Amino acid sequence: MASLSAAQICTEARTVAKCPGFSAQSGRALNLTLDDLLLKRNVKINRYSGSIAVTSGTNGPFNLPADYLRTYDLFYTVDNQPYFLTPVEMGYYDAIFKDPSVATYPYLYATDLQPQAATPDTGIPLLYIYPASTSALTLTHRYFLRRPNISTPETSASVPWFPDQDYLIHATAMRLMKLTDDARYEKFKDDGESMLRDHLLMEGDEQGVVHEVKLDPLRFRSRGGLKPTKTQPF
Repeated sequence: MASLSAAQICTEARTVAKCPGFSAQSGRALNLTLDDLLLKRNVKINRYSGSIAVTSGTNGPFNLPADYLRTYDLFYTVDNQPYFLTPVEMGYYDAIFKDPSVATYPYLYATDLQPQAATPDTGIPLLYIYPASTSALTLTHRYFLRRPNISTPETSASVPWFPDQDYLIHATAMRLMKLTDDARYEKFKDDGESMLRDHLLMEGDEQGVVHEVKLDPLRFRSRGGLKPTKTQPF
């Protein structure tokens, strides 16, 4: 089956919601649906891998990608041994004693989104690491992308980035039902959550992987690259 364009999804949604005249509203509803997936769901189709060059002797800041939304994980490899960095909030990072004497392999990172908040279209978010590295490193950075809205989706031939078209039609129609005070709105809202839950459970190749309970990496930090779990001895 060929992928539906944004305009086709909007048309289907207006039919389901029984409001054929709501063309512009259906376009806004589709963009809101896509924004919800970006901002509130960690969908694997929106995950990307890049690299960040870290120079020695500094905690940063280092520029994050312009399309950065949030980090999935961050690690580097030394002599084939991976080392994962643990995220901390900026307040925690600011309170850490920083001195060249404690330079070693970094194991914490913090992100500062203030530049992005100040200038949303051009601001570049920043990365800080702790401690400073004693050598230059290349960090592998897996992160979720920011994506621009589709311009006039109600007439656009663009295909939305999210592949579950049935969900996009359903969720767009649901938002139109809210506008028209349709009695089906609550039912569609519950059904949409169920549809999305099924998608997230089956997305990608990770659904069959056993997930272990993680210990607090700030208190149970391993020396190697394994992430702290209840099954990992210390």
